Amino acid sequence: MIWRPNVLVVAPTPRLAVYVLTWLTDAGGRVTIATSFADAKAHLENKPSVVISEVRLSAYNGLHLALRAQLRQIPAVILGDSDPVLQTEAEKLGARYLPRTVNREQLLEVVEPMMRADRPRDVAAPVIADNVCFFSSRDFVVPAGPRRGSAEPMHA
Repeated sequence: MIWRPNVLVVAPTPRLAVYVLTWLTDAGGRVTIATSFADAKAHLENKPSVVISEVRLSAYNGLHLALRAQLRQIPAVILGDSDPVLQTEAEKLGARYLPRTVNREQLLEVVEPMMRADRPRDVAAPVIADNVCFFSSRDFVVPAGPRRGSAEPMHA
């Protein structure tokens, strides 16, 4: 069985939720989307590998969620407008603060190590390199060539 990290994304902004969902799924994560603080609070009981939250969540904010995550020893990432005060408060809670305008590479640079840190030691994790996927505890190699119906030619 291949282990996949479970990431809780709390994003009342649909566009941001879709981007983050796509990026994390492509990176091998299983993503749960919550659109409110109340929904997110309930999902924290499932002990996700990482929590990623927008800072603005109506009556509450992402910092309230980061505090709850920190109490459960779950790493958190807060996405918001550039604000040194909020960034300092997030860091005091042990959370990372990133701009809402974060791109895929910036987000994954922060989140992937958090996702890997939650992996149980006795479960295989895929390692991907140059169109070949090696499973660390398996004796086989699966080519990761173009998808069925893809217009891209295969290279020898």
